[in-house]
Amino acid sequence: MSIKNELEVDIKRFFEQIETQDSNDKKETLRLLMDKYIHLSKSNYIMDNHDLNTIMSNAKNLFVQKTFPAFLGKRKVQVSQGEQSNLCVIEATIGHLNKKDCLKRMPKFDYKENK
Repeated sequence: MSIKNELEVDIKRFFEQIETQDSNDKKETLRLLMDKYIHLSKSNYIMDNHDLNTIMSNAKNLFVQKTFPAFLGKRKVQVSQGEQSNLCVIEATIGHLNKKDCLKRMPKFDYKENK
C-alpha cells in the first residue's frame, strides 16, 4: 500500500477516533499522525532485486517504444546511439522511484524533434 493510500485510511480513522476524545487527546492524536507521515516521507527506501528487475523491464519497454534518434533540451542536442539505452534506464529509474513516493516532483527530459 502506498503512503498516499495509508494516509487516506489513517485520516478516515482519525476522524472516527476523535469523536470520543477530549481536546488535548485530539491534538495528541493529530500530532502522532503527522509525526508518522513526516517520518515515512523522510525515511530511506531500500530497494531489492524485484525493484531492479522492474526498472530494467521498464527500461527495455521504453527503449522499444522510443523514437530514436532522440534530441534533448533547447539546443536539441542529439543523444548518441551509445547513450540511448542509458537514457531509458535513467527514465525507468526515475519512474520507479516516483511510483514509490521517493521523489517529490517527477523529473523528465526535455525531448525535442529535429526540425
